[in-house]
Amino acid sequence: MIKSYLENGAGESEDCLNLNVYTPSLKGPNEPLLPVMLYIHGGGFIDFSGSAIIFEPGNMVSRGGVVVVTINYRLGLLGFLENEDVWPRSSIPGNQAIRDQILALQWVKKNIASFGGDPNRVTVFGESAGATSIRALLSAPSAWKLYQGIIAQSDPIDIPFNPPSSAAENTNYFMNVLGCNATDITCVRSKPTSDIVEAQIATNKKALEERKWSTEALIQRPTVDGQLIPAEFSQLVKTGKYNTKANIMWSTTKDEAGLFIPRYFPEPVPPANASSALECVFESDRAAKLLASKYFQLDPNDPDAVRNLFTRTGTQYYFFCPLRYISNQIAKNKKIYKFRFNRGRDTPFATASYCSSSTGRVCHAADIQSTFASGAAFPGYVQEGDDARFARQVVDRFTAFAKTGDPNPKSDLQGFEATNPDVTKVNWIPYDDTHPVLELNLKSSMSRNSEKNVCTWLETEFLFDFWLRISGNMP
Repeated sequence: MIKSYLENGAGESEDCLNLNVYTPSLKGPNEPLLPVMLYIHGGGFIDFSGSAIIFEPGNMVSRGGVVVVTINYRLGLLGFLENEDVWPRSSIPGNQAIRDQILALQWVKKNIASFGGDPNRVTVFGESAGATSIRALLSAPSAWKLYQGIIAQSDPIDIPFNPPSSAAENTNYFMNVLGCNATDITCVRSKPTSDIVEAQIATNKKALEERKWSTEALIQRPTVDGQLIPAEFSQLVKTGKYNTKANIMWSTTKDEAGLFIPRYFPEPVPPANASSALECVFESDRAAKLLASKYFQLDPNDPDAVRNLFTRTGTQYYFFCPLRYISNQIAKNKKIYKFRFNRGRDTPFATASYCSSSTGRVCHAADIQSTFASGAAFPGYVQEGDDARFARQVVDRFTAFAKTGDPNPKSDLQGFEATNPDVTKVNWIPYDDTHPVLELNLKSSMSRNSEKNVCTWLETEFLFDFWLRISGNMP
């Protein structure tokens, strides 16, 4: 099924530095230019493509009155190959993937007016690894003048940027598997793509086997290189040394971690095995503490209670609570709009039936089709009825933000007669110390303090990794 999502020009190639521009019309010399939305695709920095059919934004472009750009960038270890001890950064600078994204933004700055886009109104949006890329762009001073807003969807903020030592270790292992001396970059360049892909798969497999659930198992990620990215994002936010001028929207889905749980537990786990299952992730005393807390207890009436517990834990641990901390820091000095997808669609990433939309779960990546309103592009799938209604609401919010920095649409700015009534019923309030979050659904609403208690417990009692890192107490 994934193949159908990647058809139509989204194949694998080393010649990947290309982009796609979608515009509702080419403007005359005296017509106003339209806002630009540049999309960075996800895929864990190892796969997928900005040319995939799932990111086809025709409906977003025509309804929202914006120019959309989807880009490609180097993936895998070629996107993050570096070892400053043996290669000067003038030769292999590191963070190649992020530098490719900055190059695309520079291209947009220079050329997008020819496609009817305004180079001074650029919003970068992306999901998963695309949102992590946005976190890197917020950290990289050289990118700050190239965009005016960001929409980061489902960024696992608990996963930090790589330190240079980890990036070098991963690179050295990759070089060894490839049959190259650690200092011989010419050897890497001489290898066929198939060998590079196989070596990359072996390197990722080793990391997953050795580091299991640790964030260190995800080896392809931006690196704090001291040049492009000066420090870890949480520290930059704490000190105000990120792109404070950018308009910011940040989101999660309701059940983020649900996408990943069936990979480890493909079938329901008996409740009697809950402790041993949790000990795959946490030390035994922490697993016991989790089960004893009022926030993560097993539901005795739920036949899939253990996997659902993992979903709740992983969603809070890796997504909700780290984002809450970042949002609190940002909101001290500027507006940030925070939201959560409570409705989604099936995706090719959904593992078995656990994340099927029929279950009511809204797992990681379940927001993509609604973001682009792109469902009609898939064989056998028509976006109609409530699905189309919800997608219109998402598109209206996103494109309003691209136009004005405010996700509450103004009817006179829309490319149609009246603003969507599902949107106008709810005034989206910026996030602040009372923690208002837009719960995005067919009938959206603002919620307050929705994660405060459980996140406070994770911070003070459970001492989860993100909190230890940002407090400087990580062992």
